Amino acid sequence: MSDPTSAWRRPAPVRLPWLPPPVLRDCAIGGATALLGVLMLFLADAYVDWGIWQPAVPLRLVPLVALAVAECHRSTSPRFALALGTAAAVVDITLGPSVGGLIMWSDVLYAASVYGSSRLAIRLLYGNGLFVAAAATTAWILSRDLRALTLTIIYVGLVGISPLLTGMSVREHREKAEVERLRSAQTARLAELDHQAAVAAERARMARELHDVVANHLSAVAVQSTAALSVKSLDEARLRETLEVIRESSVQGLTEMRRMIGLLRSDNAPDEPVSVPRLAETDRLVEHVRRAGLTVHIEVIGVVRELPTPIDLAAYRVVQETLTNALKHAAPQELRMVFAYRADDVVITSENGVDPEHVTRLPGAKAGLIGMAERVSLLGGAFEAGPREGRWHVRAELPCGADVVLGTRHDSSSEAKDGAA
Repeated sequence: MSDPTSAWRRPAPVRLPWLPPPVLRDCAIGGATALLGVLMLFLADAYVDWGIWQPAVPLRLVPLVALAVAECHRSTSPRFALALGTAAAVVDITLGPSVGGLIMWSDVLYAASVYGSSRLAIRLLYGNGLFVAAAATTAWILSRDLRALTLTIIYVGLVGISPLLTGMSVREHREKAEVERLRSAQTARLAELDHQAAVAAERARMARELHDVVANHLSAVAVQSTAALSVKSLDEARLRETLEVIRESSVQGLTEMRRMIGLLRSDNAPDEPVSVPRLAETDRLVEHVRRAGLTVHIEVIGVVRELPTPIDLAAYRVVQETLTNALKHAAPQELRMVFAYRADDVVITSENGVDPEHVTRLPGAKAGLIGMAERVSLLGGAFEAGPREGRWHVRAELPCGADVVLGTRHDSSSEAKDGAA
């Protein structure tokens, strides 16, 4: 949030409406260096007299003005500024190099190295290196003096080579800073996408848990209440049994809902381990739907063993949703389930009849089926559900591997027990 008094402490920059900010900055640099060159030219005679001719001092202002114009385009048009500045520098050196002209030309070289292409900077570096070598050779031929050779290399190198090296270094640092900025922005974007994906996954998980907790109990309540309302003369014992099932389903649903809400509201991990439903605890679910009127036949094949917690929870939820769907849609009210414990996985299959007219209207992408498919796929398993030959089939394969054996092989069907129930 901006401070309303900041305008009094920090004056706004002066901007000319017809000049964009980069050109305004370049013109300010060019004007300042030109003014410095003119002052040094008139007050300190800061120029070299070749002794061959004596050009008038006002004539020496021409290359300085041209260099100032070149500096006004140092960042927006570096090639144009380099061409104009080089031509003006040649004229200035011909008349007798001035200190102001050399300073302005070195700034043009620096700007060409920073704002121009990298290929241009490298070509300028090689070209000026050859110019320094040619100047040093000429000085040695004319003077045969080691001091004159050294001074020529130093002065010409400072004017022609040093600005280019400085500009290339600045350019490299700017490019690295830009790369780091882009990398930081990309990292922030990836972190944001990861956060969004994590939020979406957590919302999907919460939706699955809420559906699994609520759907089973509310389905039993709905089925029992509908049955009670559809029978006109319901005896007292049957009515009491129906109300007990409704009450039990409601209490269990509220209990599980409170437990889940408590976990969601808790900022820290719970002090006591959370009880996770397991496949071996499905007897309570089966008994619950049996009391609601669904006949269930269960067959266990293979060696019953302890499963990893994610596999156990997913298997329990698959059985829970299968029982709920059968309670709502099975016609007749009968369900056959098989739990097959194999070497590397657990396979849960179910089969129940449905109304032939209702088969085509069964939605294949309801929340329960989607939740089962998501649970199984997240664990690397396979899931399929749909009508087949007038019956509804569900198959879930959950990979688990070998674990601790808890029981023995049990291949017998519980149909006799179900018939007695």
